[in-house]
Amino acid sequence: MHLMAESGSFAWYLRTLGDIDFEYAWGGMGIIHAFLSIITLIFLFTLASMIFRARPESPENRFMSLMLYVEGLKTIVTWYAIYPFGPEILPIMQYWRVVFYTMCILSILMYLSLSSFYPVKYLKFMTKDSIKNNLYWALPLISIGLMTILITSSGGVYEALNGSLHIECPEGGSEDSGIVTTSYGEDLKGNCIEEHTPYTFLTIEQSDLGRLLLMSPVLTAFIALAFMRNAQKSLSVDEEDEISVQRSTEARAIFIGFGGKTFFQGLALFFMIYISAVYGQFNSADLIDLELNDSMKYYFFALYGFLFSTLFAGLFEGTMFTYAILKNDVLGIDEKLRKTFSTAIFATIGAIAFLIASEVVENLVGGSGWIGGVLIGAPLIVLRKPIFSVINGFSSRLMPESFTTAERTYLEAYELAMHDLIVTKEERKFLQLQAKTLGLDENRISHLESWYDETLVSDEEE
Repeated sequence: MHLMAESGSFAWYLRTLGDIDFEYAWGGMGIIHAFLSIITLIFLFTLASMIFRARPESPENRFMSLMLYVEGLKTIVTWYAIYPFGPEILPIMQYWRVVFYTMCILSILMYLSLSSFYPVKYLKFMTKDSIKNNLYWALPLISIGLMTILITSSGGVYEALNGSLHIECPEGGSEDSGIVTTSYGEDLKGNCIEEHTPYTFLTIEQSDLGRLLLMSPVLTAFIALAFMRNAQKSLSVDEEDEISVQRSTEARAIFIGFGGKTFFQGLALFFMIYISAVYGQFNSADLIDLELNDSMKYYFFALYGFLFSTLFAGLFEGTMFTYAILKNDVLGIDEKLRKTFSTAIFATIGAIAFLIASEVVENLVGGSGWIGGVLIGAPLIVLRKPIFSVINGFSSRLMPESFTTAERTYLEAYELAMHDLIVTKEERKFLQLQAKTLGLDENRISHLESWYDETLVSDEEE
């Protein structure tokens, strides 16, 4: 029996999060995912704005910033799980589903249109200025048009995507005690898990069209991955052409970004398909007829695995895309992205380890799951420096050091000053003047010189 807590209060959040059992009570995971998805949205929107502001007139920057805006919107697919909304939210959910699936169509078109900026064999016509200069506005209009056609030809939003549901389970409720309100005006009954009552949640009815639009961007990402690999190879042929080498490096970074996306979401999608093949097709609306059996918890693992994979993919993809576009335009952006990426990996590892350890201790001892979290958290804090060292090495391999034109000019001057491995007072004055002219601050100068010195030592050892 739970103590009553006002819906949406701090006590309610604590209770809902504490009820997570990784079997049938997953409401807390929905809150965690919704919260993290909003953070991911803000992160991706920030990166998108940085890309756009760097070169607002560049078709490539417009295109890539739009892509990150779209990816950000797709991450908040279940934003409504962050708060126990009432049935009045159902019409908004229906409108949101139209927006979300429109973003899915747009992302498919954008993945396929990357060949406009990174030439792919047999698709050279896509590099025409008349095409790539208009993609940033034409693709959204095409996506909206396609979604409009799909909805109108089906007879409406409900007929195309099915409805949204609000389920309320009162205190002590069990079979047929759940009050189900639908977006299309039909009242239903559902089953409740008595030990976790009272609770409410929102879910959706899935249609064949919805499933297709949900899976298609993941499958299309594999095509984009192949495109970027082809572009990287074709651009790296002429190693003496600095522009081609730079474009090849960009294609490599975007290739890695799509590689991470296809890895995270591809595995999650495969798991969802596998679970459906073994236990039958699952519809989120089946939650109103919830039965406590083993197959149901596997559906939850598949569902939340896919949802969280979208966050990981978005963060990885956004970081790599920003590195690709801004590494030669924004001072120190590569270093900032590496630090952010390393911190995110460490935090993710820590959070996952904490949850697993807490759950293991909870099951073994029958309570005090926080002890497991402390046992796993303390070593992570103590060993954070060597762990960060390993993660930073991985980040550097993904995002090698890159410099703007001003930074490269300073490095050339520093290289001349270091020809005898000593920087004299006169040479230091010249370097300071050069840095002032180039607009480099002391922190960036220190980083550049340290990087050059480390490279020099590494070359001598080899």
